[in-house]
Amino acid sequence: MKLNFEDVDRHIIALMASKSILFEEAKQLLNGSKLVLEANEKLTSSYSLQVAFVTCYNISNRIFKGGVKCILPENTPNLLKLKGETFNDVLNSLFEINENVNVSDSTPRLLFGKTPQSENEVEIICSGWQGGLNFFKSEHYTLDNAPTSIPLGALLASSYGLFWAFDFTFEITNNLQNESFGYSLWDNSLDYNWNESIGEGPNKVKFPPKIWLVGLGHLGQAYLWTLLHFKNDFEVLLQDFDKLGAENLGSQIISFEKQIGKHKTRICADFLDNAGISNKIIEKRFISSDQKDDSLMDYQVLLTGLDSASTRSIIEPSRFKICLDGATNGKLENFDSFTFRDLNLLKKKPNEIWNAVEEKTEVLHENLYNLVSEKGGCGVLTNFGISTPFVGLFGACILISELLKSINEGRTNSIFSGKMRNSNSYNFV
Repeated sequence: MKLNFEDVDRHIIALMASKSILFEEAKQLLNGSKLVLEANEKLTSSYSLQVAFVTCYNISNRIFKGGVKCILPENTPNLLKLKGETFNDVLNSLFEINENVNVSDSTPRLLFGKTPQSENEVEIICSGWQGGLNFFKSEHYTLDNAPTSIPLGALLASSYGLFWAFDFTFEITNNLQNESFGYSLWDNSLDYNWNESIGEGPNKVKFPPKIWLVGLGHLGQAYLWTLLHFKNDFEVLLQDFDKLGAENLGSQIISFEKQIGKHKTRICADFLDNAGISNKIIEKRFISSDQKDDSLMDYQVLLTGLDSASTRSIIEPSRFKICLDGATNGKLENFDSFTFRDLNLLKKKPNEIWNAVEEKTEVLHENLYNLVSEKGGCGVLTNFGISTPFVGLFGACILISELLKSINEGRTNSIFSGKMRNSNSYNFV
């Protein structure tokens, strides 16, 4: 039976393209990969560390198919909005904790509240708006440990940690980070002093009462995972037409195997219901006339995570008080990149940015295309974009922080572009 690449985990596509190997070898690499998540007693009382740990647990189970080993204090109380009497209950509600994962001294480890003692360990460090990583034999940053209910720093640090673990394991970028670093989502102008107090934003934030989210794939679900960790009350209007496929499970972080074939709107609504977040659904494609629907005029904030330029081109920013768009890139050399646009602040209109011409099909992974063709297969069947959950999460942190800065007297940006592998590539306008 011929392999249908449309159903293939996008991490496997990344490994095939980066190493010029065929499906079975890439799948074997993925199935043998493991990760350790290790926390000390600080986890029991830190909201930020619990957000970071549960995020890393959720996402790492979608990538490291050889198993995720959890080392954490027993009977850790649950401080999150996600349902569960204990923190372990929350973890088990996402993926059953595997008590039988055998790891070696070289298995990558993400640490929570602990200092790295070897080159295969990094420490997740975070506050409300600041997040980063501490490495072995590198300067160790510290952050204000004041209690916070803002999850952005924890989520940003998680995205960095997961990207590092993926790159450490599979050597995708040939540019593995080994120096401690971080970033302030409140003050994007900070560089090496990102961890200073001026980089920490408000601990309590105003929140939009209603949010319209269009596109419930890789980015849209990362937006929702980010939003649900805020303790504010709000309502989300969920719009998408698509159903969940097997290929989505690696990157769409509130979807699970038992839901394959179900509409993404229903999947996301169920997840938000369990977190106590009000929601409504529109189960169809986003079209221009939706923006003129009188029954939807209360939704003055639009967030999009679309993969279609033609759909983006019909957005009417003047209809909304806030209109934010995010995008990733499916090519290997740019798979860790994210682009953000505040469409209300740009001079060009969406139909000028995304000219509504027929979207051209390009060869995304030329080496993979040629490799499969040489083996007698059809190279065009490999032409699916790479999408990884940690890049989606990184993008969500950028976009949601811009949303909140716009209504909490922060300094906002009209455009962001950059690659996760190098914070020096971040470009804000």
